[in-house]
Amino acid sequence: MKLITAVMLALVSVAMAYPAATNNDAQVIKRQDLQHDVDASVPAMSDASGNVVPFSSTSVAQAADGQ
Repeated sequence: MKLITAVMLALVSVAMAYPAATNNDAQVIKRQDLQHDVDASVPAMSDASGNVVPFSSTSVAQAADGQ
């Protein structure tokens, strides 16, 4: 009896937390609008603005050898 009550309470909680959709095309999670495709086989990183930029290890500043 306690298990049935707990399960019903969990289902009611989920139903109340789920937002009511006003139209059929509504999604719970908004998908990001990708402005360009990113190739996963090419090294890349993101800048401070969140834009994906290509990464080249040859342009990384390294410490001097004399230390």
